[in-house]
Amino acid sequence: MALQDTQLERLRAGVDLLLRSNRFYQQRLEPLRTWEDFRRLPLTTKGEITADQQARPPFGTNLSLPLDQYTRMHQTSGTSGTRPLRWLDTRDSWDWWVRIWADHVYRAAGVAAGDRVFFAFSFGPFIGFWSAFGGAERAGATVIPGGAMTTEQRLRTMIELKATVLCSTPTYAIRLAESANAFGIDLAASDIRATIHAGEPGASVPATRDLIERSFGATAFDHTGMTELGPTGVSCAARDGVHLIESEFIFEIRDERGQVLSIPNAGTISGELVATNLGRWGSPLIRYRTGDRVEVTRDPCSCGSPFPKMLGGIRGRVDDMFTVRGVNLYPSQVEDLVRRQPAIAEFCIEVRQWRLTVRSRVLS
Repeated sequence: MALQDTQLERLRAGVDLLLRSNRFYQQRLEPLRTWEDFRRLPLTTKGEITADQQARPPFGTNLSLPLDQYTRMHQTSGTSGTRPLRWLDTRDSWDWWVRIWADHVYRAAGVAAGDRVFFAFSFGPFIGFWSAFGGAERAGATVIPGGAMTTEQRLRTMIELKATVLCSTPTYAIRLAESANAFGIDLAASDIRATIHAGEPGASVPATRDLIERSFGATAFDHTGMTELGPTGVSCAARDGVHLIESEFIFEIRDERGQVLSIPNAGTISGELVATNLGRWGSPLIRYRTGDRVEVTRDPCSCGSPFPKMLGGIRGRVDDMFTVRGVNLYPSQVEDLVRRQPAIAEFCIEVRQWRLTVRSRVLS
């Protein structure tokens, strides 16, 4: 069965469930049988989900099943300044998360039985690498939790237990490398051969990725996803973007005119990524505006993936753009320039009227 046929079949079954039992989507959807029906459905925004949860706490009305059928609760980081979203998963939808990590993210990074995966992550309510932990178990790897540790403890644990894979944010991977230098630890000589990053776009920023790879003597992979949406993509050996996992999502692009378009079969398309998940029907998202600015192509990739690719990964947030002397910029572009300077460690971008300032801390 062709991928689009499979997507539509899963979509029909899911929408039928939502029309019967999901209060949030009952008023927004209609019976769906064709792709034309799908394209008439309204977009969903984070603001609408947030308002729903605030009006009907603690979880809102985007629930398709009785509460006793949900087995996990996670929440967004709240870094955008809004109240964190709380998101519930059923046993089936959590298995969907874990399967995507095992079958797509880890497979792309070559992680399998025999690997030892270290998670430099707090294991708090933010979804972070919780699903990555389960996915590593499913892939047959040994999982090593790194919560409640100092940076030095994490470094020494990775070395002593001969971890082969690190999962962390790209910023924290750089922090680990800085600290390793201070403690006299040669990370490049360790057993780490792959690092997998999420939470920030850094692992798709060439200068940042190169810094991580030099520091660890490893190959760095980027993973994209959202607490409320699911694990959407992973980079590949071509090193030029992130493949969208189209077997588990329907992806569209909202252009600058506000039109929502399918990803074309040839060429590239730019705009805001819009996504519909196909395996999380207990708390789904239909045509969700992610806020991520992307450039996507279906042109063949040398890695052989059948999925479309976000060139350069997520380029930035649609609301993060700022203008300097008439030039539109995103933080990831500034990061790529700053990370090329080996003396700079941490940095902060400040946007003020008439000028852009980058404050940095130089390596000692």
